[in-house]
Amino acid sequence: MTEQELLQMRDLAETGQVQFKERINDRYDIGCEIVAFSNSRGGKLVIGINDKLGAINALSYRELQETTNLLTSIASENVVPNVLIDVDNVPTSGGAVVVATIPEGKNKPYHDNKGIIGGVDIWGDEMS
Repeated sequence: MTEQELLQMRDLAETGQVQFKERINDRYDIGCEIVAFSNSRGGKLVIGINDKLGAINALSYRELQETTNLLTSIASENVVPNVLIDVDNVPTSGGAVVVATIPEGKNKPYHDNKGIIGGVDIWGDEMS
């Protein structure tokens, strides 16, 4: 992905197939995003863009490494069955952001490691 493609995606704002996060602050939350993408048509999770303002807040070299490793770890440990995601670092004029591409799942339904599928546990009971 080029910076131009990233900016075009950002300018269209978040959709059902594109979500922005400034940083990964909660492994569980990111796992839920991956579950949702896997249970639908797939999508892109962009780390380094503020989801309220659309401002790019590039990651440091260390954050790029940590975020890349964390995303692949979450996809394998916090999503059941685990999913393989593609993680790329996309350079921008102010630094780089991480773009994770989550494919549509082939083994639906996916759930988090607590057995929850989008607010409903695997037995069909609503979660509060």
